[in-house]
Amino acid sequence: MSLREELLAQEYDERTKPRGFVYFTDADGQVVAKTCRKCRELKQSENYHYKSDGFGQLGPYCKVCVSDRDREYYVTNRERVKRVKNAYYHRKRSKQLSLNLFRNSE
Repeated sequence: MSLREELLAQEYDERTKPRGFVYFTDADGQVVAKTCRKCRELKQSENYHYKSDGFGQLGPYCKVCVSDRDREYYVTNRERVKRVKNAYYHRKRSKQLSLNLFRNSE
């Protein structure tokens, strides 16, 4: 039995957005399942990251697609990501050291 059939059997409301994306809501209007914009698969709401301004307070892409996208970005921009992370670390570390030195002198 597919996810769509299960959700219809549980009497959730099936609705369609303008571009053909399908989503299911419960009696309270909360989104229970929706279609991922990238892979176009219907998935439960637990498979999406929280997004305060997103539809149903869910992100448009499922966690698997977000993970794949982030992994591809890291592979293609590995040196840049390392530089940015290293700069952030040293900036925070120097700030922490300066606070510690200031506290010890009192």
